[in-house]
Amino acid sequence: MDSDDALPDNHSAYLVPGLLRGLRVLEILAENGAPMTLSEIARELEVSRSSAFRLVYTLRQMNCLKDGEQKNTFTLGARVLNLGFAYLNQQSITTIARPYLSALRDEVGISTHLSVLEGHDVLYLSSHQARTGYVSNLTTGTRRRAHASTIGWVLLGDLSAEEMEAFCKGVDWTPETEHTPRNCAELAARVGQARADGYVFSHGLGRTGGSSLAVPVRNNLGRIVACVNISGPDGAFDFDRVDSFYRPAVQRTALRISEELGFSA
Repeated sequence: MDSDDALPDNHSAYLVPGLLRGLRVLEILAENGAPMTLSEIARELEVSRSSAFRLVYTLRQMNCLKDGEQKNTFTLGARVLNLGFAYLNQQSITTIARPYLSALRDEVGISTHLSVLEGHDVLYLSSHQARTGYVSNLTTGTRRRAHASTIGWVLLGDLSAEEMEAFCKGVDWTPETEHTPRNCAELAARVGQARADGYVFSHGLGRTGGSSLAVPVRNNLGRIVACVNISGPDGAFDFDRVDSFYRPAVQRTALRISEELGFSA
């Protein structure tokens, strides 16, 4: 409901004030980011200390709150986290990403995509084609070899040295361009650079005559779970605006999707 005009006539009668205040306690603690005392909670709620005590007591009994490390402080409990994770698990990353990818496509005028790592391949989960003539040949369901793809370099960013070595054992090193890594050391170097930069801009690195910009998407644990990228023929890009326009736009989109997955920078 966006305004009071949309509220039903019996709005006030339907509301449960105690429930509202209890949920507000959880919001206050989440927004504060650190344990709070009873007095601090009461002050934020604008209620008496005794009223705040009853709310905190009830929430503690439900394991929604727990004692903080410092005496007489409170913080969010495991039950709140479990509810949050349950919500996130119900959300499809493609559903979450769809409106953001569409908005990014309209903002930059270039096709946008969401991809994940599946085995040794990059799998395109969602593609929003540019409304101009500069469309991408990468569509939903497309697969590409991860080691030969700049998106793959982004998606491999969380692998340890041991995991990278294991990944390399199943790679067919046949090159696609002169920039395709020829061995595990070259791939690790590409992935390491992508990790350090936080993105990869490709101008002919993956496909001759095509360009792209890829940024990782992270989950609530900070792990890379997907990649947002824009791609198209070179003619779709204004290369003078890569750092001032395209990269910030893709990074904002990747961050918004990450935040929907529970990521906190």
